[in-house]
Amino acid sequence: MVGLHSTHNEAQAGITLIELLISMTILTVVTTMIILSWIALQSSSVQTASANDSRSSARDALDRMSTEIRSADSQPGSAAGSAVFTVATPTEVDFYSSYNVVGQASDGSGSGALRLTKLYLTGTMPYQQLVMVRDTNNNVTLGDAGDLTIVLADNVVNNSVPSTGSPTAVFTYGYRDTTNGPFLSATTITTANLAKIVSVNIRVIVDKNLNHLPVPIDLQTIVRPQNAPSS
Repeated sequence: MVGLHSTHNEAQAGITLIELLISMTILTVVTTMIILSWIALQSSSVQTASANDSRSSARDALDRMSTEIRSADSQPGSAAGSAVFTVATPTEVDFYSSYNVVGQASDGSGSGALRLTKLYLTGTMPYQQLVMVRDTNNNVTLGDAGDLTIVLADNVVNNSVPSTGSPTAVFTYGYRDTTNGPFLSATTITTANLAKIVSVNIRVIVDKNLNHLPVPIDLQTIVRPQNAPSS
């Protein structure tokens, strides 16, 4: 009897087919969960890096444009009190600047170092670029082969993600129509009022979530040109 009982126990030892299938199913589910979690983590990491790059690019562009506009000065040879800006629209501002120009005076104010500079929004929506062009060959023509051209920011959506139902201006200008008059604001300045601009509001909106639901980063600052009128 003892021998028969031992043989019966040995026959029942091991894993049944059902137990094996259950184990494999559980292992498959756990593995799938791990893989999906890893993919989600990778996607999140990529989106975070892209968002950080977009934010950093927008801040760098804002800083560069602020510095350029702050250094703006009247056209070389012009009379005192002449306009600092030559063009002032919602997407473009032109002026003379000596910032970072080779050969400028040690105090940065040498008129011989002033070069016509343009900051503007260009490209096809929804993603446009902010670009700076400098008349480095000093022929008073912007955009030819001898000029410096720098892309300051990509993925700009000022015209694609409006905040109030219309395109958002990159540049808005503060000015006084009369001496000590009320402070006015406009996105386009006529030639007659170019010399009255006292500040420039720069607003840059970039998309940090490319190829997905747009998530805009909205940055802005106000700059006063160092040679703007004081009244």
